[in-house]
Amino acid sequence: MSETQSPEDFLPEYYEICDVLIAEDSMTSSAAELHGLLCGYLSAGARFNHEAWLKLAMELTDISDFRHESSKLAFTDLYDGVVAQLEQSDFGFQLMLPDDDLSMAERAEALGCWCQGYLSGFGLQGGHTNESLSGELKEALSDMAQIAQIELEPDADEDNEADLMELQEYVRISSMMIFGEFNELPQPEAAPGATLH
Repeated sequence: MSETQSPEDFLPEYYEICDVLIAEDSMTSSAAELHGLLCGYLSAGARFNHEAWLKLAMELTDISDFRHESSKLAFTDLYDGVVAQLEQSDFGFQLMLPDDDLSMAERAEALGCWCQGYLSGFGLQGGHTNESLSGELKEALSDMAQIAQIELEPDADEDNEADLMELQEYVRISSMMIFGEFNELPQPEAAPGATLH
């Protein structure tokens, strides 16, 4: 990795993770759900080395053993990229969801899967009780639980499109807020004193 590139530059796209799951014959979770799970774990304060993350990812996706070395690489890139995005203070974090070339009903389902994954990861990491959560965080997690149940009719129209985008943005902002609550963001390195010669 060159000095000008960060881990998030290598963050796989949604469809790349879909391809990995297909190549590994994993039918139990989607790319959106896996990304949500990882974000939930990280938001609750978890950190993994690559080996521990790969082991967890295998459990979460019901993969008994990786068939392809490229799958391991994609999953470690996913981990490093998501950590890098969440730790940045520029709000560049993005949900891993399908493009708008899929139907609105399919995209809504993916958002629901993402939220389901997030809540599972947050809960599985543990360490947070109702008492340790502020009212704002409880509300955000409760809203995510409702969004996880989202279903749209196959013929949903453009009015629903705006609502769906609004929900996605709400989930994105809520995820960053929760992450910020339980994680110390890295402090920017102080620039060395510039001296002119």
